[in-house]
Amino acid sequence: MFDKPNQLVFYINAAIFVFGVLVALLTKFIVIALIVAVCAALLIYEQIRQNKHAFSIADLRKILTVHDTCGKKATLTQTQMTTACHVDNSEYWFKNIRSIGSISNFRINNTEPAELRKENDSYQVCMKFPPELKVINGSDLTLTYQCEGAFTQNEGILSHVVDDDTKRLRLIVELPEGRAISTARFFSIHDGKEEALLPPVITGQTIEADIKNPKRGVEYCLQWSWEEEGLIKKVSCMF
Repeated sequence: MFDKPNQLVFYINAAIFVFGVLVALLTKFIVIALIVAVCAALLIYEQIRQNKHAFSIADLRKILTVHDTCGKKATLTQTQMTTACHVDNSEYWFKNIRSIGSISNFRINNTEPAELRKENDSYQVCMKFPPELKVINGSDLTLTYQCEGAFTQNEGILSHVVDDDTKRLRLIVELPEGRAISTARFFSIHDGKEEALLPPVITGQTIEADIKNPKRGVEYCLQWSWEEEGLIKKVSCMF
């Protein structure tokens, strides 16, 4: 939670707090000792508050809807219950937005993003909170965008990098009728190492994976394979 300088300050404040409590219990300087202990406790509380991450997310649901069996057109919808950890947090950035194909038409709560950035192959989009939106009490944020030519191979993947403290993460893939799902798996990637997670649930043409308390900085991936297309279908998908 803290970097090294902050850790040192935290340990000093904790030691002062313990010292104050002991002095209050073991000596006659009760009032002075309690004042010292309370001041140390307040400093610890303020340090923890200031070092909280900017936002916390109670529930994040990321739905990928592929519209055609060729995998040319798809829509991504990410809905999350977001709470600002500080009252002065005035904007939220959706990060690590990537796709094999092209991405367009970003919308946040059905409006254009306040700012859009692209670094290498990754997008970041920003929502600035209007004064009437009390994100400190929690608010639903919905990001949508379109993908073109991203899922034309036999194997596809939907992933999410956890940037904020999140209690629950759900990844859902909705595939079109007419091309059956062959296999699906759910796994995480951290420091270049892959770890298998519980198998996703397949219902008809929908694949869903769910994890509670995902770890910050870890990428969670829902990967699927669908049946090989015939030659005629492959040719038609080229046009």
